[in-house]
Amino acid sequence: MSTQLILADLAGIILAFAGFNLAFRQKAVRGRLDAWSVRRGLPVLKQAVSDADDPVHYALIISGTMVMAFGIILFGFTTMFALA
Repeated sequence: MSTQLILADLAGIILAFAGFNLAFRQKAVRGRLDAWSVRRGLPVLKQAVSDADDPVHYALIISGTMVMAFGIILFGFTTMFALA
């Protein structure tokens, strides 16, 4: 296996993991982002009472799913191309 393949696979795994967290572990991700914003003196957006009223909830699901799919595809295609 070449170094480029290993690096591409590693990037795909990282993207898939990050996308999964964005899409399905939103409270943890938003908590870390809020803490990061407070440390840097940036304003923190007030969260809605329920997920149905929060437009960021749906944006995180969509973007997280897209990033996760891109990571899986990057991993799968580079590995299959190297094996072929």
